[in-house]
This record gives sequence, structure tokens and C-alpha cells, in this order.
Amino acid sequence: MSQENVALARKAIDALNALDRRGDFDALLAFLSPDVVWEALEGVPGIGELYRGRAGVREWIELMWENAEEGVHIEIEQITDLGDDRVFIAVVLTARRRGSGVPFEYRTWQIVGFADGLITRRQVFWTRAEALKTAGLRE
Repeated sequence: MSQENVALARKAIDALNALDRRGDFDALLAFLSPDVVWEALEGVPGIGELYRGRAGVREWIELMWENAEEGVHIEIEQITDLGDDRVFIAVVLTARRRGSGVPFEYRTWQIVGFADGLITRRQVFWTRAEALKTAGLRE
């Protein structure tokens, strides 16, 4: 099941990246449990820190897109199965600020939990060390 979770995480990120072209929220939300817990980065202006359920994740996406011209792009730098229905993911999110067009980039580390082939929880961290500690891992 673990490699399936890695594949599902990749597909969910692909669906998020495709939103700019297709605007198909359902393609992304289909990867999420109806009661998903979606943590966002602490301290990002205009974005909350915790969203619940598919409607909550849709709200998070809409807020992200409101702050960026032409949406956002997420590139996976690392994706690793943790062996316990969790996946460790290092990503770089890039976009341009709405209004100014100034590019910005966030590098984050995430722990994504799965059950029954759906994402149940997303935790996101500013540092790799913090994510690894939460996952119970060491460098």
C-alpha cells in the first residue's frame, strides 16, 4: 500500500498544478478524505493555518490563488514512503504576487497521511528538521 500512497501524493500534486489550466477542483478534491485535516504554513499573510474537510481545502486553494497571478506551481524535490500510511514530501511552491507580479517561492516539507486510498491529513513545516522530528525520523 505504501508505494500506492506515494503515487497518490504525486497525482494529487499534479491535480493541484493543473488547476490553473482546467479549474477542476473536483480532480484534486477526489484525492482527499471527506474529513481531511489540512494544515497550512504558519504565518503566511492572508492564509489561515488549519482547514477541515474538502470544502476547507477548496477554501485554502482559493486563498492561495487570490494571492498569486496565474496560480501557483508545486515541484516535488523529494517524496519518501514512511511505511506507516504516511509520506514525507519536500516541495517548492512558486508563483507571482497578484498586483506586483513579484515572484515568490516557498520551500516546505510535508507529512501526508492516508487511509483507504485518500489523504486524511497534511502537515506542513517551514524546516526539514521540524518535519523529520514530527515524523519520528533523523537526518
